[in-house]
Amino acid sequence: MKITWPGCLSCSAVLGLTISWSVAAQVGTTTAGAPAPQTWVAQVKVSRGIVRIERAGQRFPAPVGARLKVEDSVITEANGSVGLMFADNSTLSMGPGGEVFLKTFNYDPTTYMGAFDAFVKQGTVSLQAGNLAQGAADSVKVRTPQAEVKGNARQFMVSVEEKK
Repeated sequence: MKITWPGCLSCSAVLGLTISWSVAAQVGTTTAGAPAPQTWVAQVKVSRGIVRIERAGQRFPAPVGARLKVEDSVITEANGSVGLMFADNSTLSMGPGGEVFLKTFNYDPTTYMGAFDAFVKQGTVSLQAGNLAQGAADSVKVRTPQAEVKGNARQFMVSVEEKK
């Protein structure tokens, strides 16, 4: 496994993406004043080759515009790559043969507070943290089978090789 913190790496550098899309988190309130659960947390902005979303044991294609929820997995086949934009303007790019599980995502667009926690099972993933990283240093976490990246790293790349 390799983890790098390149000085000028951006998600566009990893997959040749140019993403300029702004989105506000869909956070409502319940009658008790508590935040309602978000219906979606990210959207597929770039999808090449075979890319799938796994949700509640079912698999779906992941074309541009597909929306993701907490506890979804994003899977790319050997010819696939994907670029995701999260509600806090974080971007995640994944190359071929990858799998990422979106464990936690919540975001308050007023305070920039919340949490982002993703598990990279395999593949190469680049993350550029958005507004959540401004709210608190440990609010963005990326885990792998061997390590955890959190803290002040606003942009980084993780590569998890499949065990043979």
